[in-house]
Amino acid sequence: VSLTTGGAIGCVRSITLPTWSMDSIDASCLSDTGFMKKIAADLVDAGTVQVTAVFEPTDEPFTVDGAQDTLTVTLPSAGATSGILSGTGFISECTLPSIEIGGLLEQTFTFTFDGEGQTPLYTPGTEA
Repeated sequence: VSLTTGGAIGCVRSITLPTWSMDSIDASCLSDTGFMKKIAADLVDAGTVQVTAVFEPTDEPFTVDGAQDTLTVTLPSAGATSGILSGTGFISECTLPSIEIGGLLEQTFTFTFDGEGQTPLYTPGTEA
């Protein structure tokens, strides 16, 4: 996982990839019976990516400032190349680590694709 402004993120513990969704529009008429008629909306919601990474006490925490950035997630691969998800957006939420005895400091942030700049694109990897 890397951000254009911050570079590669060390020791990523988990990644939740986005759900791409499209709303539906009720196109039913007053005279219809039975089931609703629906049509697809015009735009796809690109969703969010949630990343949890180890937080070192010397790290600068992620912040929510609305600045546009580019997120790139490179999936692990046993093939010749890895699958890559990349797109522009912004950090919309960040959680500072919980501090507890015997616990690992982890920070979680949510990256929201903005649909501008580079729209989210997944490039599949190739086999060896």
